[in-house]
Amino acid sequence: MDDVRKTLIAVLASHDSVGKNNELAGLFNELYRNHKEILDNFHFLFTGGTFGRIVRGKDTHRPPRRDLQMIKKPARDFIKSNATILPDRKEGGITILANLIVQRQCSIVWPFLSPITTHWLNPENLALMRLCDLWNVKRLMNAESVRACFRDEIERAMRRNPQVIPLKITLGTPETEEGLTLPPWPRAEKPRYNQKYYEVRLPDRARHPPEFWGQFERQTIALIAHDAMKDRMVDFAIEYENELCKFGRILATGTTGRDVENACRNLRELKKVRRCLSGPKGGDIEIATEILFGRCHVVVFFIDPLHPHAHMDDIRVVFAACMAEIPNNDVRMLTNEVQAREWIEGAVRLR
Repeated sequence: MDDVRKTLIAVLASHDSVGKNNELAGLFNELYRNHKEILDNFHFLFTGGTFGRIVRGKDTHRPPRRDLQMIKKPARDFIKSNATILPDRKEGGITILANLIVQRQCSIVWPFLSPITTHWLNPENLALMRLCDLWNVKRLMNAESVRACFRDEIERAMRRNPQVIPLKITLGTPETEEGLTLPPWPRAEKPRYNQKYYEVRLPDRARHPPEFWGQFERQTIALIAHDAMKDRMVDFAIEYENELCKFGRILATGTTGRDVENACRNLRELKKVRRCLSGPKGGDIEIATEILFGRCHVVVFFIDPLHPHAHMDDIRVVFAACMAEIPNNDVRMLTNEVQAREWIEGAVRLR
C-alpha cells in the first residue's frame, strides 16, 4: 500500500479571544460546505488548546463559555478524522510546531491571533512568526486570507511539501544515528463512529534520582552561546574538555558546535557533538524540542546581555522549555559563565 501524503496546515487561535476562535470555527464550516474535496488533500495540525475549543468544545484555560462556537457536524467529524493534535501551548505545543517548520515538514500555518490581547506576544508565538518568514511558510492569519488562497492559489498550496500521514516527529540531528522519529499516538474519542485522530504526546517522565546526576554518560548537555560569547564558550570547552567528554551527547547550535569541535580534538574524535542549525535559523528551537521530549538534561547558555538579538524570542523558547509546566521537568539551567564554571568544577570535575 502506497504511503498517504498530504500537505500539512497548522492551525492555532488565541486562547484569550473568543472572536478569533469563532472566526476559525466558522471558516472550517464554510470550507467544508464549499470545498470538501479540496480539504481532503490536507492534514491539519492543531495545538491542543485550539483543538479543544473549536473541535471538542472544551477550553483548557478556563471554564466553558456559551459564546464560544464549535465546528459543526459533519465538518467536525471530517476534521477529527484528518488531524494530528500537538500538546497545549503551556506544554510546548507551539515549540513543537515551530520545530516542524524548521524541519521543513510544515509549510502552511493559519495563526488566528488577536491583535488586541497579549497572547500573540508570547515568545513562542513571536518565534513561530519569525521562522515562518525565514523558511517561506505560507502564513494566513485571518479568514479572508484563507478564502483567497482557496480561490486563487489552492493548486499550488496542495503541492507544498506533502508529508507521509501519520506524521513523524523528528528529534535530534537527522543526519546522525542519534535522530529519533516519533509517530503520533492514534486516538479515537468515540470508536463506534470511528472519529480517529492522531495525538503527539510528551513522554511520561519520572523525576531523575540523585545518582542519575553523576551518571554523565546517560546525560545530554546543550552548549549555546551568542555571537559575542562564542570565544568564551570555546575557552570553556577547551578548559573542561575532559569533563565534557564524560557526557553521552553534546548538543550545540551550528556555529558554536563547529567552533567547539575545531578547538577540542577529543570531542571531535569521540563524535560527541551533535550540531543543530544556527540559532537564527531554528537551532534554538531544535534544542528546545529535545528538552520537551526529555532528551536534554543540562543547558549551558552564555548570554550576551548588552546587545539585542533578532532571534531573542527563540532564546526565550529554550528557557520556556526548561521551565515548562510538565511533570518532572528537572532540566538544569546554567545561564552565565560563572554559574557554568562553578557547576562543572563542583558537579563534574570532582567526580
